[in-house]
Amino acid sequence: MQYVGYALVLLHIFLFVWSTGGMIELISTKVPWTSYTNPDFPKWLLPIHWGSVIITSTGFLLGYFTQWSKTPEFLLATYTMLFTICVIETFGFMTSPTKYFAMIAELVTYTAILTLLFKHKYFVDYFA
Repeated sequence: MQYVGYALVLLHIFLFVWSTGGMIELISTKVPWTSYTNPDFPKWLLPIHWGSVIITSTGFLLGYFTQWSKTPEFLLATYTMLFTICVIETFGFMTSPTKYFAMIAELVTYTAILTLLFKHKYFVDYFA
């Protein structure tokens, strides 16, 4: 299960880099990569979108490396925030034909991670 922890660290490093890039796209007029921010999303929503992912990923990484006992609860709060934003984006702005599949996949991912953090002995002991 320790390797699952490493996989979660890698996932949250990726999310941090991805969201930092998105935030740079938001505040910069030109970036050296092809923009990946969804053009369907209004500008006012993007700081909330990218900022929430930065908060979540940073909190997980700090919590994991310091073995902060409140890391699972922190992720429950921030994943709830991310999923709420996802619902708003899906029903309010997205035009992709796979938008509902993506929303459900996001929910399943958050649920699986939270179940591991709250229920699996390795993570319960790790964050004790």
